Amino acid sequence: MITITNKTEDCYFLPEDGDIARKRFLETLAMPGEVFISCFGFTLQEAFDAIAANDAKGYKQSLLLDYTQASGQYAKPKIKDLLSKTKNCTIILTSAGNKSKKTSSYWHWKGLVKVGLDKRKAPICVDGSTNMTISAFYQGNSMRFFNNKQWAETFIAQHNANKEWALKALPHYQPSILVDGVDSIDLFFDSLSDESESEFLI
Repeated sequence: MITITNKTEDCYFLPEDGDIARKRFLETLAMPGEVFISCFGFTLQEAFDAIAANDAKGYKQSLLLDYTQASGQYAKPKIKDLLSKTKNCTIILTSAGNKSKKTSSYWHWKGLVKVGLDKRKAPICVDGSTNMTISAFYQGNSMRFFNNKQWAETFIAQHNANKEWALKALPHYQPSILVDGVDSIDLFFDSLSDESESEFLI
């Protein structure tokens, strides 16, 4: 737990603010700089396009996604496509990790940190109940935007720690350890067992 004081937020209440929240989210994602994304449901095509565009400019993009949702019918082809055309993008699939006492628990985060080019400024932080999907912006959800160095550092530390854990504990779920190429990506998704399927796939 961390306690943050003197933090100014822009809070979007969805679905009322769905259109402007989605626009701001995509604008933040498209800004130059490194990004760390932790997310449960991630299927918004415009977000994949923004990541690919920043990857082409050489900015590192780190995604930590829930493995049940990533293997779903909507997310899987988008992830495969992104992997096939990026060089600076890392995608790791995970459960809630070793800090959770439930082995099948979800990675339920919906947030990101955008580290801008000016390191003197606090990173942009995005947090809320909103999955990064088309439908999520038109459901009862929330999305918060703020700048805070402490929150960003804590988020990135947890993000990176769970990435390391997932690479060791769930190696058979990881596309990054396979040889590059679409065929290898297909093999990765084919290797996911039926146990990863969920009635809640987005």
